[in-house]
Amino acid sequence: MNKIIGLVVFMLVVSGMQSFAQQQFTYTQYIDNLTPINPAWSTTRQVSELNLLARQQWVNVDGAPRTFMASGSFAMNDIGSAAGFTSMTDRVGPESLTEFNAFFAKSVRLKDDLYLSTALNGGFRNYNILYSTLLSDDPLIANADVRDNRFNMGASVMAYIANKFYAGISIPRINLGNANGQIGAVGYFRNFYFVNLGYSANLNSDFRLEAASVLAYTANVPLQLDVSSKMWIREILGLGLNLRSNNESALLTSYRVGNFNLGYSYSFVFGNRRVAGFQNATHELTVGIRFGEGAVDPRTWSRGR
Repeated sequence: MNKIIGLVVFMLVVSGMQSFAQQQFTYTQYIDNLTPINPAWSTTRQVSELNLLARQQWVNVDGAPRTFMASGSFAMNDIGSAAGFTSMTDRVGPESLTEFNAFFAKSVRLKDDLYLSTALNGGFRNYNILYSTLLSDDPLIANADVRDNRFNMGASVMAYIANKFYAGISIPRINLGNANGQIGAVGYFRNFYFVNLGYSANLNSDFRLEAASVLAYTANVPLQLDVSSKMWIREILGLGLNLRSNNESALLTSYRVGNFNLGYSYSFVFGNRRVAGFQNATHELTVGIRFGEGAVDPRTWSRGR
């Protein structure tokens, strides 16, 4: 039975092999932490943060997609800056993508509560397809393993009004060539471009409505649009909904205890993206912790620098 399941997963993986490396992973709960997509967003916070994410698709299926991500930012309020990192490991069947980036972001006040933030980042990406781990007795498969390493850099910019609105553009991964110096070689990596929008409105002393969207583009891949909204109740409990243009939706929930934030999303696909006979749901769990003065402040948006 395990061999049959493994073969089915292998067929699914091979059918979508190119899209895994060519499409940028976009997690569901970006409304709470946009830094991995746009590092300039880190300056909208006045506290240091550490965020962890685990994502599981096709539960109880060997080789099903799994993602682990960590990001952190250290606030330097005296100079209106933040420095930090993002890391991610994404696996599906014999395929894996690992990356690490460090960034530095700086914000300046344009007028009143309007700020402009910019960020630069750099790091590396490692991409592997180990066909031999599935069908090691087939020499054609065993010799078809792919290993690729790339350095990358990125840049992002964001304009925001404290506690109300933000708009940003980011290119967090510009591939510089593989690690052995073959710049410009055709490989499994592509550049990704994001447009980010967000809005927050206090309805009254107990309720706050938050909305965010991410538009993702890469060459020769369908444009992807994510839209999320969340209602915060006394800044303790957040309930929301996420919609994605690739026939995927998710229910969002967040709960805050002191300087800790716990988040969970349940994503499901519909239409022709459903895979018959498989658990099509995706579970995503996040844990966030804030450090420093004001870390227990329930407001999630910047008070300005």
